[in-house]
Amino acid sequence: MATSETPSTKTCPNCGAVVPRRTKQCPECGQLLATPRPEWFKNLTPVEIFLLVLGSIMLAVGLVAL
Repeated sequence: MATSETPSTKTCPNCGAVVPRRTKQCPECGQLLATPRPEWFKNLTPVEIFLLVLGSIMLAVGLVAL
């Protein structure tokens, strides 16, 4: 879903064609396009970080117990 911060299209750096955001290759010239990496972890609160760490520890303990 596109928001005001992430437009739904991008421009090919090789030919200047406007292509959809998730396109990996330009349909006009064939240039491979960089895909943005998701940065969901940048907006985590301290509580969410704690819960992720706690969940990871609990998963590790559960796997060792098998």
